[in-house]
Amino acid sequence: MITARRLRVLLLLTACNLGVWVLAGFFATSEFYRRSIVMGGGVAWNETLDVQMVTALNWALFTPLIVFIAERLPLRPPHRVRNAAIVIALIPPLAVIRAAWGGVMVNYGEHDPIDKKLIVLSLQIRTHRYIAILAAIFFVCYLVDAHREAVRRERQRVRAQTLLARTEIEELRTRLQPQFALRMLRHIGSVLRAEPNAADALIVSLSEMLRRSMARGGEERSGLGDELERLDRCLDLCRAGGRFAVAARYVADDEAMTCRVPALVLQPVIEAVVLDVTAGAGGSVEVRCARQGGEVLVEVRSTAATHTLRIPCQEASA
Repeated sequence: MITARRLRVLLLLTACNLGVWVLAGFFATSEFYRRSIVMGGGVAWNETLDVQMVTALNWALFTPLIVFIAERLPLRPPHRVRNAAIVIALIPPLAVIRAAWGGVMVNYGEHDPIDKKLIVLSLQIRTHRYIAILAAIFFVCYLVDAHREAVRRERQRVRAQTLLARTEIEELRTRLQPQFALRMLRHIGSVLRAEPNAADALIVSLSEMLRRSMARGGEERSGLGDELERLDRCLDLCRAGGRFAVAARYVADDEAMTCRVPALVLQPVIEAVVLDVTAGAGGSVEVRCARQGGEVLVEVRSTAATHTLRIPCQEASA
């Protein structure tokens, strides 16, 4: 059963086939007419156009057969050499058939019985040229097929990279979230003894943050502002209860904030910063973000270390 999309493709290919050969017919008409004038002949334009258009439309009728053969004998491994040899061997007999068919069409167009002499004359005159035309058609078919195969392979490569990236993101989320949750739960446990109410608020904030992170499981990218917000919320959790004094400063240009970056790309840095500020009595954190071409440079300075990331930047959709 032919689907609507398949029907549209067939109609488009048919229109392209007819369009190409009609243009070729007009070109051949002008060439033949001009040549007849230079040689002193008196061939009428309309007669020349009739003959050349019939020839062109016969080629348009013959082309699908060539395309069919080319599709059945693709120049791809493991039968590239075999198929190329078969095509080379097929071109001369196909040229003979096309030339003989041209002679028959001349008789038919003039309402005359089929003349063997005219067919032989057509074979003698046209076979050589038709071999070149058939070779050109096969070449175009294989060129289109090579382009289509390259596009298919590129799509497979991109699909494989996307699948790998999703797998890595899920693995990162599965591996990092439990570690982060355990670290923050230890902090909440220390706050619980002194300030139970504050500990309840911390548990709610932590659960909300983890839930939002898990809800983005299917997303590959998020805004840079969302990733920085995760860091800021983690620092708020560290400040709660007054045990850790954490000062934070953010410096980012507008171009950097419009970037969409891989989801959870800052998670390892967040882990390291939280571990740093909770190792003692707190500390300071400074975050600088700057757009540099197709990347965004993120520099996170904490008391113990400086983390620098160059992240591929994707423009936020309007």
